[in-house]
Amino acid sequence: MSLRETIAHLPPEQRERIAGFARHVPAGIRFGPVFRQTRREIRKAWTVPSWGREERDRRLQSLLDAAAGTDYYGSAAGYEALHETTMPPMERLSRLPILTREAVTAHSSRMLTVPEAQLERVATSGTSGEPIVFWLDRSRGASEWAYVLSAWERRTGYQADDWRLRLRGAELPGGADWFVQGSTGEVVLRVQALRPELIREHWQLASQRGIQYLHGLPSAIAYLARLVETELPDDDWRHRIRGILAVSEELTEAHLEILHRVFPQARVANFYGLSERTAFAVMDDDGDFHPEPLYGAVELVDEQGRAVEVGARGRIITTGLRLTGQPFLRYDTGDSALRTGTDPWGQPIFREIRSRRRREGLIRNDGSFLPAAIFGMHTMEVLAARKFGFRQHEPGKATFLVEPVTGATDAQIQELYRAMAAVIGDRIHLELEVVDRLEVPANGKERLVDQQIPGPATTWS
Repeated sequence: MSLRETIAHLPPEQRERIAGFARHVPAGIRFGPVFRQTRREIRKAWTVPSWGREERDRRLQSLLDAAAGTDYYGSAAGYEALHETTMPPMERLSRLPILTREAVTAHSSRMLTVPEAQLERVATSGTSGEPIVFWLDRSRGASEWAYVLSAWERRTGYQADDWRLRLRGAELPGGADWFVQGSTGEVVLRVQALRPELIREHWQLASQRGIQYLHGLPSAIAYLARLVETELPDDDWRHRIRGILAVSEELTEAHLEILHRVFPQARVANFYGLSERTAFAVMDDDGDFHPEPLYGAVELVDEQGRAVEVGARGRIITTGLRLTGQPFLRYDTGDSALRTGTDPWGQPIFREIRSRRRREGLIRNDGSFLPAAIFGMHTMEVLAARKFGFRQHEPGKATFLVEPVTGATDAQIQELYRAMAAVIGDRIHLELEVVDRLEVPANGKERLVDQQIPGPATTWS
């Protein structure tokens, strides 16, 4: 276990007492040998693609061999190719069935390649709302952090010793709105505490400490940006922000528009990842995602399980190569993406990721689904709304919730309402409700639509 992981597992009081010492230890030593080795491998795979492909295949071969010896993969129907050890590993993988979330939850304990004591049992729903239970290697922190830091550095210039203003949804020690966590180089600000009357105090957490990186959910950082823009119009520090480190939530065009406008010098780091740790793909300036070849094997397939061509949309299927205690072989992520190319390691480059589970949107009076992607009202939002959302408890009826900017007039709010009603159409009766503040859920992840309708339609196409 690295020094960073050891410190992270201490009680908060002990952790912060040694934070000053820990921050003076060079990052490579602080994060440990696994971190250093993983960083070297990431760089080598990108610098020498032929080595990356060979190493990927070697790791995949080892994973398939280990999986063949488990109770589940070794006996379940469809996994006969696991025993064809002379077959090239990618071909061997392609002959396996696609693994569902339901199968993972039902059989996770039969998929283990190591004793349970070396693993941690995890239950999560991610952003899908559908629970899944699985096992992850306990000693995963250092290598995971190596991938995250590599992505942040490549995209924004962030270095391991740079400080961040981190927006979190969780409760903070002592019920505080914010606190300084020296052990990780973060000033942590609770998302639920953000509000117009406190934004000057909250923004000074960054400006007075010279913090140039903002870390958290895109929706939270975008809301912070709107508050800075509307409540601190003469602020200069926003021009000194160098990086937006977006995590754990879809980064939308609406988010990017606000972030680029308010923080014009900042570059955005965003990556596609999963709680199951089977894929890690970093987004470039054009919005394309590039999978890390040694983290996991990524496929885009059609409904028949065949690889899709460039220009077609396919299901994202992943096979984790980094954590092997419970192999995920051709795991159906529940997401889809548009294939835009092929990388040097033979994996798809993709964009426009969509979830097939619990896509946000409204249900019309005929039961059809209206996706939330059409709800962007950028110009009107700038004029009238700090945030907006929807509440729907029955098909064909919804409430449009608006948190107005300071000084917004009734006429501006009504114009926003009329424009939104026109976009939504006549199959949904839309009512307007103006609120002082749109509350943020306990986990900090905002949902555009608060929907209490059993079995809403979902799709990935």
